[in-house]
Amino acid sequence: MQQYNMQSAVPDNVPGTDRVTGEQVSIGPQFDNSEVVRAAERARLRQGIMHVRIRHFYCTLEEKADPSLHGIPFVVGTGTGRPNEPGRVIDASPAAVRLGITPGMPLRRAHRIAPRTRFMPASYNLYLPYQQKLRERYKVYSRIIESVPIADAFIDLRGCELVFDTPVALAERLCAEVAEMGLTALIGIANGKAIAELAALMSRKDGRRGVLYVPPGREASFVQTLPLSMLLQMRAAGTGIPGALPDLADSPEMGSGTHGAVESKSEQADPVAVAELVAHLRDFGITTFAQVANLTEEGLVRRLGRLGGWVYLVSQGDDPSLVVPDVPPLSQNARIRFQHAVNADEACAAIRKLADYLSGRLQEQRLKGQAIALILWPARQVRHDTRKLVMDEEGDEVAVTATEETLGGQMILSRHTDEADVIAHHSLMLFAHYHRTGYYYLQVQLRIGDIITTTPAYYPPPSRSRGRLTRKLRHDS
Repeated sequence: MQQYNMQSAVPDNVPGTDRVTGEQVSIGPQFDNSEVVRAAERARLRQGIMHVRIRHFYCTLEEKADPSLHGIPFVVGTGTGRPNEPGRVIDASPAAVRLGITPGMPLRRAHRIAPRTRFMPASYNLYLPYQQKLRERYKVYSRIIESVPIADAFIDLRGCELVFDTPVALAERLCAEVAEMGLTALIGIANGKAIAELAALMSRKDGRRGVLYVPPGREASFVQTLPLSMLLQMRAAGTGIPGALPDLADSPEMGSGTHGAVESKSEQADPVAVAELVAHLRDFGITTFAQVANLTEEGLVRRLGRLGGWVYLVSQGDDPSLVVPDVPPLSQNARIRFQHAVNADEACAAIRKLADYLSGRLQEQRLKGQAIALILWPARQVRHDTRKLVMDEEGDEVAVTATEETLGGQMILSRHTDEADVIAHHSLMLFAHYHRTGYYYLQVQLRIGDIITTTPAYYPPPSRSRGRLTRKLRHDS
């Protein structure tokens, strides 16, 4: 069971334990200024998005299953994988990449480029166990995970509960764990998804070992060293792999009733529009992000549509993309256990702290809830006799008496919210309804239910179709 520390979120001298979604959280005593500084430094280090890209996922697993494939050019394709049939390249081995074959390329074109390359179909039953292991490993590093095909992911470090010195050390730890599975991970860390993916693509350049960290404030200087052709390699932040590339859950061998854990979020992107944009800018001699940064956003939007404006923002180091969790949790829970019985005032103070804590959890995961439930454990046993129907041995319904040792109830709000004041206000209303004079409490639990995701997935907008000749791009246009 993971141990979490809520000292930075609830700096109070009320001892107890807190439970959030079944995991233990400890509330410690008031800390001194040095601990405040250390907590602030840890919070600063955890700001960022980590993109994990598994290098040659399909081909590496094929080589593990058939060692004779090691070092030779081969291609994993859709369908039967034969180059004389319609289909696309899912993955290419390093030797095939050196011959000019890239993922997403039609199989027939790949065969024309390298006719001696070996073509083979995908073995989805072989890939799925490794994909599931990777997803479980990613969840250890953060509560906020956005899975992208095929085995890649975006990990928001704000949801990380592990203790680490720097983001680079954390990424190197993940790289080592992926290497133990026989795979190679490329990891980039930045404040946005697009720049994090660009960092991952550059993580094995200039002697780096698969990890590249772009500190806050250095995004523009990093991006402006890259060529625009890097956009063609992006596949997870909305501008990469064509929608024809299948996910494991879409494979015909898995059956129509099988739903994978990964939902493709890059299918709405238009790689053709991105390729046209790169080619269009190349016609005017613009081949780097630095040259795009010297233009004006208005001119690019006027000539190339909103996609041109997005490329301009990335060139300036301004990445608006956010990590969207795959599936929102059913509820968020937090509980405080007191070491001694507390009165109503202390119980209300604990409820306020739980509301602040759960609000922070919802906001960091970009979630909102509508149902608020409060459960109280009185110090002296409060028995509420209730009647319920059960089945006897003969199958008839009989009424029996059940004893409840807790107090509490639920309230449905008029709208979904993640605001601490709103959650605390309604939670205290519930407490006032169920509290009785002279009651003391041993535990307080607060639950936020009916949770929805508030942030839609971010995709670079499509480029505007050009129906006339485009005038020359100028710095003042």
